[in-house]
Amino acid sequence: MNFLKIFKEDLKYYDSENKEVKTILKYIKLKKKRVLDIGTGIGRLAFPLSKYAGEIVALDKDKRFKVCFKNKNRKIIFVNKKLEDYSRRNQKFEIILLSWPIFDINFLKIIKKLMNGKSLLIFITCDNKSDYETIIDKIGIIKFRYLNKNTKDKRKFLKSLPDLFKIIKKRKIKTYYKYPNEKIAFRIIKNGLKLWFNINLNKKAKEKLKKLIKLHKKRNKVIFREEIYFYIMKLKCR
Repeated sequence: MNFLKIFKEDLKYYDSENKEVKTILKYIKLKKKRVLDIGTGIGRLAFPLSKYAGEIVALDKDKRFKVCFKNKNRKIIFVNKKLEDYSRRNQKFEIILLSWPIFDINFLKIIKKLMNGKSLLIFITCDNKSDYETIIDKIGIIKFRYLNKNTKDKRKFLKSLPDLFKIIKKRKIKTYYKYPNEKIAFRIIKNGLKLWFNINLNKKAKEKLKKLIKLHKKRNKVIFREEIYFYIMKLKCR
């Protein structure tokens, strides 16, 4: 399977109720606003939000995502650049979306350069204690240390937010991955672990994953709970 196919499949069964999009629309007026979607990926949020925004700049450093935007929507402009390079244009955006990012405080400092006093930053990330986020621990990949580092970096990242921005809203969104059956759940989770963390499951880990999936089976569906931190922020007054 190629990168894009795995990427799209991984997200196909996530947040079927569109809670992330609905929460954004609940608190943010997008009409005629210019939005920067940092790390847009396949445009999971950019496409539904474009129905309401004036224009969306979909920014991603991975050129493989470009094909997802070709001739799809005139209100979305895909830009294949790193945030650091794009920020040199010295543009300002009314709305900036940072969803499921890397955890680097310097990243936030670059984002501040793209904001003015009226700009709003929407920040979305997962709770590492959610069912889906603890899969690696539960299937016993003890040599894998990325998540420990990720957890430490995320805590530091979240603690830095009040120092850099004024927090307007802070919410917890409860959503889930819902798979139609055990076979599909196993294939997509296995491929997802390879995609996101470069993990190839051995025989023992595969058996543990199958057992874990059975534990999450509800009414013939497989459901992994996912909890999301949702922030709306603006620049602090000097």
